[in-house]
Amino acid sequence: MWKDFFYFSKREKQGILILIALVAGVCIGKFLFTPKISITGIPIDTTSVKKPEHSFPEENKHPCEKEKPGNNYVRSEQEEKRTYYQQPGKRAEPPQRTTYPPKEKFAEGTVIELNAGDTSQLMKIPGIGTSFARRISSYRKLLGGYYRLQQLQEVYGMYEELYDRIVPYLWVDTTLIRPLPVNAVSLDKLKSHPYFNFYQAKAIIEIRKKKGKIDSIDELAMLEEFSEEDIERIRRYLSFE
Repeated sequence: MWKDFFYFSKREKQGILILIALVAGVCIGKFLFTPKISITGIPIDTTSVKKPEHSFPEENKHPCEKEKPGNNYVRSEQEEKRTYYQQPGKRAEPPQRTTYPPKEKFAEGTVIELNAGDTSQLMKIPGIGTSFARRISSYRKLLGGYYRLQQLQEVYGMYEELYDRIVPYLWVDTTLIRPLPVNAVSLDKLKSHPYFNFYQAKAIIEIRKKKGKIDSIDELAMLEEFSEEDIERIRRYLSFE
């Protein structure tokens, strides 16, 4: 019975032998021709590993990256992270500061006229820099001129110590004030003056429309929009011609 089960004809025996030979040939060929690649650092045959096209010359490699003769290892795909430290003894020098010549200042006892002095003259007063010189000049333009030194206290940012320091270098000529022509000035021009608000400017325009002309400051003093203090402040900045 068993002999009958394992019985093969002559042709079947030849086919089995051919199949065995093919399987053996495939196994041997795979063993001989498969390249040996190491991931753990075991030496391999470099003749079977293709070098990358963009490899760098040996002399340009970092000393730690050069391969030792006889010990060829496959590099990991992730580049090694390096930390660079400043060489001892070398410190970065701070940038040199540009020095400017000191600005010329007035000697003690020098006095200039406040309404005629330009910003360059104002900057020569000890304690006054570029910013305050421009603020004093800008406020003078809005007013039409200063009629007393105390008005400097109205300049933005002026503080008591600075005011006391600069006053000895200044005097005021009231003839240099440029007053506003009450009977011709526009509403916008009036309300842009530091001493007039919108309602006061509008009251002047309205009374001018009714009467045709305003003859004196006393007519404005009768309006409810102006207090005695307001009249005193604007008196020098209005012309009734």
